[in-house]
Amino acid sequence: MWINQIRQYLQKVVDIVFRSTQFFWVIGDRNIKHHPSFLVVLVVFWAFLLRYFQIGIGLPYLYFWDEPQTASQALLMMKSGDYNPHFFNYGSSMIYLNLLVDKLHYFFLTLQSSAFLQSVEDIKINADTGWHWTISHPSFYFWNRFLTAIMGVGTVFVTYVIGKEIFNHWIGLISALFLACLPIHIVHSGFVTPDVPVGFFVLMVIMFSVLFFQQKKISYFVLSLIFVGFSSATKYNAGLVLFVPLSALIWMFWQKELAFKKTYFYLIVTVPAVVFLFVMPYALLDFPTFLNHLLDEMKHYKITGHPKATSIPGWDHFVFQMANFYSHIGLVGAVLILVGFGAVFFRHVLLLVLLLPVLYIYFMVNMKVNFHRNFVQIYPFISIVIGAAFYNLYHMLELLRKKINMSQRMMPRVVCTVLVFLFLIPQAFAAYQSGIKNYHAEDTRTRVVDVINNKRDVKRVIIAKELKMHATDLKRLAFDYVVESIECMASQKYSEGNVYVLPTQISQVYTYYDTEINNKKLIIDRVDREYIYTQIQYDDGERAGVTMLDVFSVNPSIMFVTQMPHFPLVPDRIALDSCEKPSTGTKIHINNEATISDGFIKTPGYDLRSGGYRFGFEAKKPEVRERVRVFVFGAYETTIKVKHLRAFDEQVKICVSIFGDRVLLKQKVFDPTEEFGQMNVDFFLEKKQNVFIKIENVDELLNNGVPSETIIRKLAVSSLDIGFGLDKRDD
Repeated sequence: MWINQIRQYLQKVVDIVFRSTQFFWVIGDRNIKHHPSFLVVLVVFWAFLLRYFQIGIGLPYLYFWDEPQTASQALLMMKSGDYNPHFFNYGSSMIYLNLLVDKLHYFFLTLQSSAFLQSVEDIKINADTGWHWTISHPSFYFWNRFLTAIMGVGTVFVTYVIGKEIFNHWIGLISALFLACLPIHIVHSGFVTPDVPVGFFVLMVIMFSVLFFQQKKISYFVLSLIFVGFSSATKYNAGLVLFVPLSALIWMFWQKELAFKKTYFYLIVTVPAVVFLFVMPYALLDFPTFLNHLLDEMKHYKITGHPKATSIPGWDHFVFQMANFYSHIGLVGAVLILVGFGAVFFRHVLLLVLLLPVLYIYFMVNMKVNFHRNFVQIYPFISIVIGAAFYNLYHMLELLRKKINMSQRMMPRVVCTVLVFLFLIPQAFAAYQSGIKNYHAEDTRTRVVDVINNKRDVKRVIIAKELKMHATDLKRLAFDYVVESIECMASQKYSEGNVYVLPTQISQVYTYYDTEINNKKLIIDRVDREYIYTQIQYDDGERAGVTMLDVFSVNPSIMFVTQMPHFPLVPDRIALDSCEKPSTGTKIHINNEATISDGFIKTPGYDLRSGGYRFGFEAKKPEVRERVRVFVFGAYETTIKVKHLRAFDEQVKICVSIFGDRVLLKQKVFDPTEEFGQMNVDFFLEKKQNVFIKIENVDELLNNGVPSETIIRKLAVSSLDIGFGLDKRDD
């Protein structure tokens, strides 16, 4: 009796579950009549929301290495009016699309009185400062990221369409929702890089190829070829997607589903090429530069590799990428992929869809460079296969039900529905939590301003130049402030009411800053803990972020100090980032060099005792890109490098002025020579003085109104007299 009651109770539970999920239980039915379109809108909106949370991350600071390659190049085009990108390491399509967005945003900003933008000259980028990650107006990057996010959302929608066309509406929804909530796709949808956009263009090729395969319309074939052109003009390796419409065409000819016409093959040759050149006209107009950059990129990926991102081509690289896929998909996702491959027995067109990821993975794992972001375009295909897994699962459960003569026909559908919810809902919730956190996150340098503004008894704020605090944050400070290098901060005398803002850790990627970095670390390590009244650390006290001297920093750990350790400046080697320079005409570069055109460099003041001194510095001519060619003769490999130096204008001179206690002590003008390398200026001090040096280009005549450039590096002051010399550091 009680057994029958339990059975009835379970039956009621099953019926309730079934009725509550009636919109989702037709996974196995291809001819579905009821398509609740609001679910598609809901998934697309969810994808947009998660990506919108991401696009403001870090701003006004950049958190991704390659964003300026696209965003700043587009701004440079707008500033200069030169539509040649002069950069062809990857395609130009996103540079031009972002240029259109920038022009629209520029028009918008000129209407805003608070935008501080009167002309394009007010926009400062890497070409103006020499710092690769310069963004004077971060809203341009926000709008550019918004474009990438929209293309990421478009990829989610196209994933739905492909899943629907191959299987049904519900499989398309499952595939789209998985991609919508996939963290790696969300993250890359929030940066101005080509990885998500190329995935969108590639998937458009797949979608139109599937429609062509199913409906035999030539218009779909032409559209697929148009997007082949867009794909290859975004990232060259995406040109492999051409094999998809080509394979669909050959298969239909072979099966006699389509009448053979040479026109199709003419289209395959011409349409992608015409679209490619339409999107990248300077690939033809500036063919030598295009070819050189293309060969450089091929050499980079195939021969030289990339520091800390290199694998042995072949199996080792394949294993490395598979491990990365697994880390982003997880165990359940990996199992579903294995199950999903079986769908090729139900839907042969799935083989056409999987052709591209197979070819692409094979091609890329035979390269040395192993950036996993190159594989972001594969994740929509993974999403489709995961959707196919639920299609297979339904059919397997249906076969099992018939085999054991189970009367409850709804059971396979209910089981599949529950599994979909168990798989996707936690993922969607985790993506939402992460998105909310990113949306409200602030860089530590932004939080610095709020902390200082809440302090009392502050007279002046001295901020370390190495933190590279953005002007938009500095404008919010309620106190007088000055930005100086750490060495200059430590050389000042104590003044009550000063607050010093310093990094707690500092490092560099390149070795150009070895001498400077040691001096900065020494000063930071000597800070008395008694004078540190607060700190801001990355992510509320977790792993402290490091301030990078030569590349961008992400949430650097910062301390507020009321008194600095005293270190008089010693100019044994002058750090360029400690020098004063005008707002225009001088650029400090990532390799610790300064380019002077119509500007100057002025060193800090150094307290020197009486005696003889020599100021020495190096200058070099601007040079064009190094030409490198590798030739293989049998078992021998030969590399030939050629570096061409541009000649100086005859009118250009370098003037060195030495001041003691702000009075000109000596001035010397150097004429350019063929070598034009190490130059020295000797001077003598009769008494202890504060000495600084000013270096500037002197253009007697401008060539076509454009100042000539000189690259300066390795500034140093050394003693000439025995018994005299530089002041020592305080121990």
